[in-house]
Amino acid sequence: MNTQEIRDYVRNHIQVDDEELPDTLLNVYLQDAFERTISMDNRWPRNEQTYTVSKVPGSEAATLPAALSIPSIMSVVSVDDGYRLPIMPHENMEDVFIPNYTEGGGHPIYASVWAGQMYFWPKPNLDSSYDVTIRAYAAPVWTGGASDIPDLDPRLHIALAYYAMSLVYASQEDEVLEGVYLARWNRDTTQTIKAIMEPVHSHPLVLHGGNPVGGWPSFVVNLPDSP
Repeated sequence: MNTQEIRDYVRNHIQVDDEELPDTLLNVYLQDAFERTISMDNRWPRNEQTYTVSKVPGSEAATLPAALSIPSIMSVVSVDDGYRLPIMPHENMEDVFIPNYTEGGGHPIYASVWAGQMYFWPKPNLDSSYDVTIRAYAAPVWTGGASDIPDLDPRLHIALAYYAMSLVYASQEDEVLEGVYLARWNRDTTQTIKAIMEPVHSHPLVLHGGNPVGGWPSFVVNLPDSP
């Protein structure tokens, strides 16, 4: 559903027109619904991304892409040697390394983030570049244009409408219906997010169930020897 279709659904459901519930107000309700919904998790599968970022010569840190959601970073790997750099608190890295590494030139084994910049510890040489590959998630963005499709899983589009409806009834001081639609939003988002976030590798391992990749099917691997 695009934004206009969600607007129409809200108005038709609560039986109001665009004069009683103008776009200027409904857009704010839908944006609030969107932000409340995406805040339930930082790692939405549809936004999985792989970024390569560089510390350029003359800089102490690498600038992270604006679209990257910093809390969602899953891994940082050195392009040069494939070493995985754990992300540590920036202040802890300053306490440990700055008194001992003033010139740089170390081999990084940790990374930290501060003010949209990624730092590497021990510091690599200031005059050299240092590249890492980052696995993370792009931050969902609300645009709100009539033809724009909200930047979240389509299964959650109706939930946005329910949250907006609860705000409409809140503005009318109808606490009962406000609670009904807020509960409906909460129920639908909770159930849908469980389905969205289910990992693809969570199926149980069946011992003696046959080779899952190639090979003979389990029902023929124990054929008797030929006479």
